[in-house]
Amino acid sequence: MNDTDYDRHGWHLSKSLLAPEDLSAIDTLILDKIREHLPQAKSIQDRAWVEFAIRKPEVVTLVYDSIRDHPAILDLGRNPKITAVVKDFLDAPVLYRKVPLRIDVPFENKELAFWHQDDFYVQGNKKELTVWIPLQDTYAHTGALSVMTSSHKTGPIPHTYKVGKKSLPTGIFDQPISIVEMERGGALFFSSYLVHSSNLNISDQIRYSIQLRYSSSNAGSHSKLMKGTINV
Repeated sequence: MNDTDYDRHGWHLSKSLLAPEDLSAIDTLILDKIREHLPQAKSIQDRAWVEFAIRKPEVVTLVYDSIRDHPAILDLGRNPKITAVVKDFLDAPVLYRKVPLRIDVPFENKELAFWHQDDFYVQGNKKELTVWIPLQDTYAHTGALSVMTSSHKTGPIPHTYKVGKKSLPTGIFDQPISIVEMERGGALFFSSYLVHSSNLNISDQIRYSIQLRYSSSNAGSHSKLMKGTINV
């Protein structure tokens, strides 16, 4: 897709955008935190760690809490390979300092991000996008994202159905839906108005993913839910 396609569809997949060295610092960061709880872990997908994480979700929370907002993740958000693409879609982009990193163990649905618009939760301006970056090959069975193509054209959609802390839209599922399978190194760029969903990870691996969020500094006020922005 080019920038015209992004305007029409609301999303753009950049395959092989990132090289191994672009993600290695984050791999090392995660592995170091894992080894604080499981010293013998050899990688972030070590089978012993995956099984340990399934049994002890509280440890996954500790690993997550020690990583989120780490400078290495913010550095990824300033990577010129990523920001060059962002600048095709946004004027004068800035990066939100709050960068979610998800650690989704197999068959865990408690934190599953069902159909929604990021705008509903971020509450920013109309010129915002998310860059979703998986740290492993991610297929339908490992929790790839589903996107509702062109749904961004509707603008903000009421999220009226409540499930616990989550709010979901209803009555909109008559539009084309695609599962966006990705290989490590790819990045999915999409509008904050695009309706999208995670899929359940039913594999034998953990699904790690980073969500970088950018806004156009020319488009008005920024979200009160975010803690500032960084120029890119």
